[in-house]
Amino acid sequence: MEQGTVTSLAFCSLGVAAAGRLQRRAPGCAACARGYWGSGCRQPVKSARNVRLSTQRRRLVCCANESERPLSVADKTEQLLSALKAVVDPDLGQDIVTLGFVKNIQFGGDEHYGTVSFDVELTTPACPIKERFREECTRLAESLPFVTRANVRLTAQTPSAAAPEAGGSRDPLSQVSNIVLVTSAKGGVAKSTTAVNLAFVLARLGARVGILDADIYGPSLPIMVNPEHNEKRIRLTPDGLMVPLTRAGVKLMSFGYINSDPAMLRGPMVSSLLTQLIQQTDWGSLDYLLVDLPPGTGDIQITLGQVLKATAAVVVTTPQRLAFADVVKGIQLLDKMAVPPIAVVESMAYFVAPDTGKRYDLFGKGHSARISREFGIRSTFQVPLWPEINAAGDTGTPVTLTLPETSEIFQCYRRIAENIVQECARVRFGAVPIPQARWDADHREIVVQLQDHMEERIQPAALRRACRCAACVDECTGKQLLDPNSVDDNIYPMQMMNVGNYALAVNWSDGHQSIMPWERFLAGYRSGSRGRRIAETAALDSITA
Repeated sequence: MEQGTVTSLAFCSLGVAAAGRLQRRAPGCAACARGYWGSGCRQPVKSARNVRLSTQRRRLVCCANESERPLSVADKTEQLLSALKAVVDPDLGQDIVTLGFVKNIQFGGDEHYGTVSFDVELTTPACPIKERFREECTRLAESLPFVTRANVRLTAQTPSAAAPEAGGSRDPLSQVSNIVLVTSAKGGVAKSTTAVNLAFVLARLGARVGILDADIYGPSLPIMVNPEHNEKRIRLTPDGLMVPLTRAGVKLMSFGYINSDPAMLRGPMVSSLLTQLIQQTDWGSLDYLLVDLPPGTGDIQITLGQVLKATAAVVVTTPQRLAFADVVKGIQLLDKMAVPPIAVVESMAYFVAPDTGKRYDLFGKGHSARISREFGIRSTFQVPLWPEINAAGDTGTPVTLTLPETSEIFQCYRRIAENIVQECARVRFGAVPIPQARWDADHREIVVQLQDHMEERIQPAALRRACRCAACVDECTGKQLLDPNSVDDNIYPMQMMNVGNYALAVNWSDGHQSIMPWERFLAGYRSGSRGRRIAETAALDSITA
């Protein structure tokens, strides 16, 4: 038996036995309480003569005990899970073991070394970092001394249909994981174009997707998407549910597929018809249902808020100031519906001349950054005016269905789609608890309750002086319009309320109203710090930065 010699002090702990030419997969320390190198044993090897390296059997043997105890499956599983805790989901802020993503662990080979296979169950098959998860899990698993090869299978959670109540029918939406509203409150901003292209990008990323065209008076979906096999009418299941049409795996539902004639209906009838489209469609199992809302803030929007348990909303606008005014109304409606807006998409943001490459702001500079700033919406995107998008919208084949994934247009929509995936996961799994604010009249401080029973206390005058609304800061130049000295040190909040998931609205005693995103003035929001009292200058600096 060929033997080697360890020439310096070593430990039989994973990552510590660095002496000599020990092979990474050499698993044996028979003196370890639990059997093998890497299981936590810290017994030192005091001299080279006390250690023999068997390269034939690839195990490190401490002469303190020549008998070898094999690792049990439970021991291997515990070590594997311990190693995989290094893989953290960046959206949820926890490791994949704690989140329960690692499942179906199976070991092959003998008790010394062999293969391992396991599932990593993601929140969605469209996870933008799924390959990174696979690579990190494979690397960590194969770093264990008893693993020669790791097979990591990526799966995704599948919602199960809820059992119908006694005497009732099954909820067709019970197997829909995320319902995303695509809204604007303003017509003509390419909202339908955005919804359709995002749906097909999500499908190409691996998600199961459906689109609901909620515009009864002017449905767009039948024009923008031709169903497969030239189907133009809706079929019914034996249970009487409507079967959506499909295109490239995306499920399609619109009143335009049912009735091509003009909808001459009053408000109550439209609401009833929309409710039927939602509740009497056999949606099946979907990761994302995108709902293309019509313009306005009337009956249809209110009905959707009552019928749908929407996960989040994407707000679509254009650069014009008029569009901004209507979009603000739409966001305020979302707040009343308790639907968090997760992204602002500014369509037709600019045009790049194909012959010169020069950029033209055809509709002026946009207000998407202002919307994000004032309402605490973290993500903003600009979609240029591309002739290809407009042309494809008239052919019935969306541009994102035919273009290669490397194209500039596809990548633009892909960034928006990936943001939807990540933000929906945060909303559904509670990655960012919503803070709660109250006024402490005795200490004259605003107290914000965070997770883990921790809180932050803020001087109200500091928060008022740091307001970034259009009345306090010039929206074009960023120049401070509010004179900090004009704010009374004794100012206090008359009323405070949450705006969506990401901001706080404050009605001040001086008659002003501020909308303050949490992450701009809370040190403990999206960070590890908790319980820090914010000084007046620190609060001002953190908000105005």
